Amino acid sequence: MRWSIVLVVALALAAGCAARPSDSPWREVSLPQHGARVLEFAPIAGGVLALGSIPAGDGRAPAAWSSSDGTRWTSVPVRPDSPYGALAELISAGTGTHTVVLGQAFGGAHSNPRMTIWSGDGRGLTEHTQAMEMFGGPHAIAVTAAAARGGTDLLVGGWDGDNGRYGAAFWTSPDGADWQRHADDPALSSAPGEQTGAAGVGTGAQGFVIVGETLRDNILRPLVWTSPDGLGWQRHELPGANAVAARVGCGTAGCTVLGQSIGATPHVLCWPSAEADPVPGPGASTVDVLQVLPTASRVLSLVALDHAVQLASMTPNCTEWQQISLPVSAPGARMAALPAGLLLATTEADRSRLWLHALP
Repeated sequence: MRWSIVLVVALALAAGCAARPSDSPWREVSLPQHGARVLEFAPIAGGVLALGSIPAGDGRAPAAWSSSDGTRWTSVPVRPDSPYGALAELISAGTGTHTVVLGQAFGGAHSNPRMTIWSGDGRGLTEHTQAMEMFGGPHAIAVTAAAARGGTDLLVGGWDGDNGRYGAAFWTSPDGADWQRHADDPALSSAPGEQTGAAGVGTGAQGFVIVGETLRDNILRPLVWTSPDGLGWQRHELPGANAVAARVGCGTAGCTVLGQSIGATPHVLCWPSAEADPVPGPGASTVDVLQVLPTASRVLSLVALDHAVQLASMTPNCTEWQQISLPVSAPGARMAALPAGLLLATTEADRSRLWLHALP
């Protein structure tokens, strides 16, 4: 697979100085529904699917909306089929022949995250109730992200495998309803003396890409796994020690991976290629990589530095980083590219705000 690996801090969207509030390039647009939290975007035919939740009773309920331009929204029917499904927020998605969605609710004796699985399209999403130990139970670690390509749906996370060493795992499905767990894949699962972890997943022209890390000899090392079909995987260890890979986005120029160094003063890192040493970017007390989005000529990324989201634009070879201000300070955000421009959802504890910006 031909792919480039770029790791960046999110600082800006287009060239130019930070805009004053009176002439900000951002335009706020209406939420699709009062009190909506928009936590994920997924491309669909003719536009984008916004996923998240709305207020319901003392908590939240899953919700989804579709739009062609980011300003006019149509409510998408969401059909839960379990008690946790009715309380879930929709947090991750991938689109192939249909859209597969990962939902999350908290509950039970220990208030642990409870995964819910959905599939559908812009006409509706349906929850598919799973046996408790498919994604949960005593061997569960986490389910972190969803992707889809063609007729294959993929979830990634962690599992306590049959070998007794917990590590990276993945789940596959042809339809979003019937899933198979792969907890002992030789490329992803933990070998003796190591512990692997999968943090994010994406798709490109050549197949699926999972990003994460391995802990070996008390040193964290960043990893990328690639697969043409979501079943057979190859492991690629990136240069650099005490670092992790966290998010990936793929465009026509290849795949872009975001991650960070680990230590007392973590920094965003940039690998110009799979073989090159990582280039450090800005640092903060806390670094949380949120998203990477390749466009036709640039790569956009979102990172939270000290719990404040930053936005960045660069070329696919990790050059020409450009910085401007975001419209507001927020701890969370997601973005999607539309013909009308860049659609941004900034999210606080109780709701989101939506913004549009012309693409660079």
